[in-house]
Amino acid sequence: MRNRLLGPTCLLGAWLATGCESPPVPTDSDVPPAALPESLSASNCNQLVTRAVTASGDDGNVPANTQDDNLGTRWSAQGTGVWLQMDLGSAQTLTGTTIAWHRGNERQNHFVVSTSTDGSTFTQAYAGDSALNTSAQTVAFSSRSARYVRITVNGNTVNDWNSIAETRACAASAPPSSSDSGPALPRLPYLQSVKQTSAIVAFRTASSCNPTVRYGEGTSLTSSVSAGVSGTRHAVKLDGLAAGRTYGYVVEACGSRTGLRSFQTSTTSSATKAHFTAMGDFGTGGSMQGRVMAVMNTPQWRSELLLALGDNAYPDGTDAEFQEHLFTPMAGLLREVPMFATPGNHEYVTNQAQPYLDNMYLPANNPQGTERYYSFDWGPVHFISLDSNCAVGLASADRCTLAAQKAWAESDLAANTRPWVVAFFHHPSWSSGEHGSQLTMRRQFGPLFEKYGVDLVLTGHDHDYERSKPMFGDNVASSTQRGIPYLVVGSGGATLRPFPSSQPAWTALRDNQAYGFLDVTVDGGTLTARLITSGNTVRDTLTLRKTLARASARGVQARALEAEEAAAEEAHDTPPGPTDDRAEPVRRGPVPPADTLESVADPEEPLPQ
Repeated sequence: MRNRLLGPTCLLGAWLATGCESPPVPTDSDVPPAALPESLSASNCNQLVTRAVTASGDDGNVPANTQDDNLGTRWSAQGTGVWLQMDLGSAQTLTGTTIAWHRGNERQNHFVVSTSTDGSTFTQAYAGDSALNTSAQTVAFSSRSARYVRITVNGNTVNDWNSIAETRACAASAPPSSSDSGPALPRLPYLQSVKQTSAIVAFRTASSCNPTVRYGEGTSLTSSVSAGVSGTRHAVKLDGLAAGRTYGYVVEACGSRTGLRSFQTSTTSSATKAHFTAMGDFGTGGSMQGRVMAVMNTPQWRSELLLALGDNAYPDGTDAEFQEHLFTPMAGLLREVPMFATPGNHEYVTNQAQPYLDNMYLPANNPQGTERYYSFDWGPVHFISLDSNCAVGLASADRCTLAAQKAWAESDLAANTRPWVVAFFHHPSWSSGEHGSQLTMRRQFGPLFEKYGVDLVLTGHDHDYERSKPMFGDNVASSTQRGIPYLVVGSGGATLRPFPSSQPAWTALRDNQAYGFLDVTVDGGTLTARLITSGNTVRDTLTLRKTLARASARGVQARALEAEEAAAEEAHDTPPGPTDDRAEPVRRGPVPPADTLESVADPEEPLPQ
């Protein structure tokens, strides 16, 4: 969480702009900005973190630029009545808003600040003109509870362009510190099994103690819960949460106190929007993983949840490798974004993926009570995670069987009521990469996906990106068939591999040059998936559309249904915490450093059946 609007190294002499205004009025980029102080801070404002930011439109300078602590970027839009809106994630007690205006020393902006609790009905809190200076300007208004803050701009004293460099909502009191204090925890907190009414905060301590997690909506940490037992591995469950809200938390353990971090609980079936990211084959601890993570963790792409598509800790999936190659390099993200993982073949190298299970706290909503495969709901999306190692022969029968998993998957998909369905697992059903298609996964689960309306299948294993055309059976879907796009997103950090042959006819797009992750948004009847590269560019875009049934009227019946949903989630709770695994890993021989060509060479696998 950022406490300052502007960091001490924010230099304003190099503005990034695009020509946008018509002659004879100069554009924002025609006149360089005046030299400004190297460090500016927002006075009289206890700044709150913005969970999401949207706008009525933009000229390519996007709303997320107003939350990046960089005065060299901005949001811009032309016309009277355009607006920028901050979503704080939950209702907060607000006393004002602070705004840094682009070229604020040259023109005064005419603007209105309004607030809302529901995002639909807004109440005016302030109306006026900005001061003719470049400082971050705080406008105060009467104390109120609100989740949304909308800034409506009606041009300025020079033209009708509206540009904001940075903005934050101001709280009535200062939030807890975002800085960690005391001895560093050997493993920082990470979020697991976030649901509508509960979440798990996991972490490790250097010595044995009984930690406490303080939490509450927004920055008001009014609740607390202890781990209950002393130890060094901890998984603390936060109860009594509400769906679709933002909660802050701090961990107090063995003399350490972590800085305030926040997360969003999952939304109910009545929600129409969701935002998630996905990537596989990333757990090297190397430089490319770091670059991908840096982009994923920016305000523009930070999502509500992350799907980890397997090979999350190279090369052998040991406990130490999970620490060094997953939890350490990804700590900044995983403190605020819950990760829902699926195991890859590299996790199975050590004791049939036992360290993976010891480090994850995932749903176990299947008759076998295993976290190897599971499902969960997030707003309008039903997610189903499969363990493809059970299908390819890497899992022993006492750990996982294809028959049991398939029977559970069919019953799970048949019971789903959410309008969108996303399946994810490691070995790809369709791939022209180094390993090729895993035919057992395709032929055992493909018919189930087609029968029960799965919309999108996400996998990894091959170190590349590949998107199929809509597929049905063993072929591209005909005009009368409902096809499913299968995506390989194995470009999260492990060395990219060459394609062994030319692009097949069933492939829509493939790429083995760009590291990156998949960003997916759902908005009503539209699902949009984008491949975001480590250079922060969009390499591929897939859009799916469907007609959704009209939502029923809100009321007592709807609230009762949501309560039933939450109760059903909690009925299949996560098993107790991990035990130390002393099994020696299976070794394949010396492993070169991360990011070298053979750093993540795969062990031999059974041929597809």
